[in-house]
Amino acid sequence: MNINVEHQPNCRAVLHVEVPADVVKQQRSEITSHYASIANVPGYRPGKVPVSVIEKRYKDSVDSELQNQLINHGCREAIRKENMEVLQVLSVRDVKLDTDNTFTFTAEVSTAPKFELPDYKGIAVKLEKVVVSDHDIDHEIYHLRERQQSFDDVDRGAELGDAVVLNYVAKMDGQPLEETHPDLPVHFRKIEGNWFLLDKEEDFLPGFYAGLVGIKKDESRELTIGLPEDFHNDVLKGKNIEISANCTGVKQKKLPELDEAFAQKLLGAEATLETLRKEVADGLRQRKEQARDAQHSNQVMAFLHDNLNFDLPQEAVEREAQRRTNDIAMRAQRQGMAEDEIMKNQEEIVNTATQQAKQSVKVSFILEEIAKKENLQVSDAQLSMAVANWADRSRTPVKKFIAQAQKNGMIDRMRDDLRLQNALEFLKEHAVVEDIEPAEDKHGCAFEEGKAE
Repeated sequence: MNINVEHQPNCRAVLHVEVPADVVKQQRSEITSHYASIANVPGYRPGKVPVSVIEKRYKDSVDSELQNQLINHGCREAIRKENMEVLQVLSVRDVKLDTDNTFTFTAEVSTAPKFELPDYKGIAVKLEKVVVSDHDIDHEIYHLRERQQSFDDVDRGAELGDAVVLNYVAKMDGQPLEETHPDLPVHFRKIEGNWFLLDKEEDFLPGFYAGLVGIKKDESRELTIGLPEDFHNDVLKGKNIEISANCTGVKQKKLPELDEAFAQKLLGAEATLETLRKEVADGLRQRKEQARDAQHSNQVMAFLHDNLNFDLPQEAVEREAQRRTNDIAMRAQRQGMAEDEIMKNQEEIVNTATQQAKQSVKVSFILEEIAKKENLQVSDAQLSMAVANWADRSRTPVKKFIAQAQKNGMIDRMRDDLRLQNALEFLKEHAVVEDIEPAEDKHGCAFEEGKAE
């Protein structure tokens, strides 16, 4: 068999294959013999149909099956000869059965990248110590109290930290946005009876909260808000918005008392302040341990990514980029972003997803190579646990989930993902860990500023 392979960028290869006439003849003979053994042709006993009749009666089917078998045989031989790992056959062209009975074709395939692994045992990582201080516990309890806070009406001007209840109409160039731009999100056009918690962090319109400081119940204010050129809504970028606001109430937030009643409200009738602090400490420790484990994984993967450079299969990157693009868009929708806003940011979303996909695909190939070298496997118990967890998350009975997963190939994908996870855990177990002091965690909240009740 005459085989010529052209290796191209992005893990592609073009196979030029010529199958000799004797192989073609043998394959055709085997196919026609099989047809002869099963064909039901009037006038002939089963299994006794002459080959000439089979070749005439089933010519198209024989030719099609012969072509498929020769292409598969040729590709296998090319892969074996070049020691390639083919991920996908992209196209087959220039298929021809010559007059001398030789068969030729050209196939373009996507291949797994080839690279030499770095020394992956003993990767140096720096991880923050897991420390839960009394300050951390007090801070967390403060925010628990915030989530249970109430608001009392006050007869004074609003201050930062207060809530104000507003009705307002927004205009641009003197024209109500409700009329000129009805497709804008409603909070940019007209509001009735909405609460706004005045905070120093501007999470709505720049200068809006500051402009409401001092406002009292039944007072009206005219605010002009200058929006920056990089404002997230294209219609309003760089524009001046005039807001006619009327305050229908000023409310001061009130934290619940830190006492046994508060602990019991959260944890049950037997709870005490001591058990509350223990529960909070345990939760904080668990979160910090999870964050430390995530740091461990990220630093190991960063080492692999930064210490190897090789081409990636374009098709694998595109598939992963599409999946991540869909995930980003779905998260944006769940967070309330309108579909037109998502479309306006489509290019940025795709670019972000593509960069993430390249890193993910690259690290996956490296982890797969490490799994092969270390002969890492996925146990039946590990797979069963993963299947049970997936079934639970999807609220599907385990037996029904397994049947569906086997049918759509999900079980095999889960096994592959678990094998990569095992490779990552192997690297983490063999990493050299340096414990470092945790960075100071500043939240910019009232507790950190010493203004907590």
